Order: sequence, then C-alpha cells, then structure tokens
Amino acid sequence: MFLPSDFPGIKPGYAYLDSASTSLTPSVVLDAMDTYYKEYRASTHRGMYDSAVRATKSFEEVRKKVANFIDAQESEIIFTSGSTSAAQLLIATLEHNLDLQEEDEILVTELDHHATLVPLQQLAKRKKMILKVVPVNNDLQIEESVFKNFLNEKTKVVSLIHGSNVVGTILNVGELIKIAREKTNAFIIVDAAQTVGHIPVSFSNFDADALFFSGHKMCGPTGVGALILAEKWVRTFVPPYGGGGTVHSVSREKTIFLENTKKFEAGTPPIAEVIGLGVAIDYIQKNTLPEITEYTQEIFQYLIESLSKIPFVHIYSAQKNVGVLSFVIPGVHPHDVAHILGEEKVAVRSGFQCAELVSRKISENGVVRVSVYGYTIKEDIDALVRALQIVGETFSL
Repeated sequence: MFLPSDFPGIKPGYAYLDSASTSLTPSVVLDAMDTYYKEYRASTHRGMYDSAVRATKSFEEVRKKVANFIDAQESEIIFTSGSTSAAQLLIATLEHNLDLQEEDEILVTELDHHATLVPLQQLAKRKKMILKVVPVNNDLQIEESVFKNFLNEKTKVVSLIHGSNVVGTILNVGELIKIAREKTNAFIIVDAAQTVGHIPVSFSNFDADALFFSGHKMCGPTGVGALILAEKWVRTFVPPYGGGGTVHSVSREKTIFLENTKKFEAGTPPIAEVIGLGVAIDYIQKNTLPEITEYTQEIFQYLIESLSKIPFVHIYSAQKNVGVLSFVIPGVHPHDVAHILGEEKVAVRSGFQCAELVSRKISENGVVRVSVYGYTIKEDIDALVRALQIVGETFSL
C-alpha cells in the first residue's frame, strides 16, 4: 500500500473514494514538477543551453520509464495530454492512414469509455462504416464466444477496454485479441486507463496495435498520458497533425516527417507533467505494483462486504475487478446520494461515468460509483457506510 502521509490531498475526516476519476498525487511528484519550473524551465528538443539540455534529458528519460513499466519499446511511446487525447490522435491517424471503406465494421463493447466510443462512432458515420457493440453478460464480462461471433473479414477496427471505469471488469484482453487475430486483420486498440499503475500491464503480451493510459489515474499529474503504438505503425503511419518537432524538413513543395514517435507529438509537449509521470512510475515501483494490487483488492473486498450489509444498496461489480463498483438505491437519484455523501465528506462520483452504454444498462438515471486505490483505508469505507445510513434516514429507506 501507499503511505497516506505521502499524499497532501488526504485530509483528516475526508474519505476520497473517487480514484477511478482521478487519483491523488504524492508529494514527490509535485516536488519534481516544481523543481522543473524553478530550476530548469525550458522547452525540450529546442535549445543547447544548460536548462534546455536538462529538460530534454529529463523528458526523454520518462519515455524509457514508460516503456519498461508496460513492457513496450521506447520507440513506441507517444506522449499525449491524457487518454482522451491519445484516443483522438490515434483514431485521426487511423482515418488518415487505413483503407476504410463503406460497410466496413468497427467493433466496440458496452464497457467502452466515451474516449474511444464517441470518436469511433463519428468515424463510422463519416466513412459510412458499421459500428457494432458487443454486449456484456450478466456477470458484466465479455464472453469470448459472443465476441467471436461479432468478428468477420469486414472488421477493420476493434476497441477493447482493459478495465471498466463503471463496474471494474478486467477483460481478458490477451485472449480476446488472440481470437480477433484468428478471424480478422483489424487494428486493435486497448484502453488501459483504469489498469496501468493498478495491475500489471504488458503491451507486448497483449499483441495489440495500440494502447493508451492517463497519468492522473496512477498518482501522476493531470494533463499527461501516453499512446503506445506498435513500431510497425510508427514507421509507416503519416501523422494527421503537423507542427513544431514533428518534421525532418519543410520546403515550399513538401514536408518530410520524422521517422519516430516524435512525429506524433506536435508542438511543445507537457514537459512538467511528463516529468511528474516519470516520478509517479518511480513511486509505484518503489511500493511494488504486486503489493499495491494485493492491498487494493483487500480494501475492495472490505468495501463489497460493507455495502452488502446495507439492504437498500444494490451493488454492480464484476468479480475480476480493478477496484471499482457502482451502486444504485431504488427510488433515489444517484446525484442526490452523491450530494449527501459529499456533505458528509465522502467523495464519490454519480452519473453515467462517461460510459453511458453500460451505465444505462444498470439504471436510466446513472449510478453512484465508488473506487479505491493503494492509499484507501478501511476508515474511508466506514465513513461511506455511515454516510449511506444518513441517506437511508433522509429518504426513509
């Protein structure tokens, strides 16, 4: 587990149970970013003076850290401002480079986050493609046999979410990709925003074409993430956007792009945030990811057991879980529940969680989501239970 004292955002009497939205940030990450701004503030890959050289070195060291952390090649790491921007960049790149024809198919799941679902939906509309949605079963999982039946020779893009931000489902991404590879030549995307930094993730083992995640869900700062693009595509794809840092040369007649991932990183990057991401990775590795995962699962089981004792709370949670559950209270709007919990200094999230397909499958009004991480303690869960008792009293449940 993490030490709660490492996180300045943890206050006495305040139960933070919204890590699936954004994790808290340890002081070491904040200090590293502050040091950049105070001691060597400069753009990367531009200047030859001391602070610029130091900034570039610090920035590029994180590319190596990310690659080692998720078992990818350093030459496959593209820095973005987060998962949503990574998905947008990737899907624009696919539209710019793949031969997508009318009646070709895009496959998503009911668990998919809007970060991928919405731009893929819009891509299908522009290209007159067919968007198909694989449903979850009663256990909130994607059945391999059902998934297989959705695949055919017309499937050109497949989107899989590694961990659901609504019900915590951990998909067996490796096996699903293996099935997809046997039936189609589709480009396969993995949304790992809820799993990187929470459970072990291996890009090379997945055999995906692309994967992305956000720094702010794994102890890093907001405004940074990474898109991992298989090296064969890094070499062959032309970037959809141009700008500073992406080109080898520009003349009146043509632009020659770089041949590495920097061709996808147009403009000045989020330098301090990338540095902070690197320190967040160091912090997680210092505490060891297996221990963080084990501790999170212990706390999550305590959460399940505690909420199961409240008769008016209906829980929706996958068995194989990243540490996220949702619940509804029949007859009470999720926003009303979250408002009362907030007044009791318990932080949760209510609504559709930017994953409306699965949320609406649970309730047309959305859900209340509770999520835990390595700094969550049992006292936080106890505070949630006490606050829910006040909800029960308020609505005479």
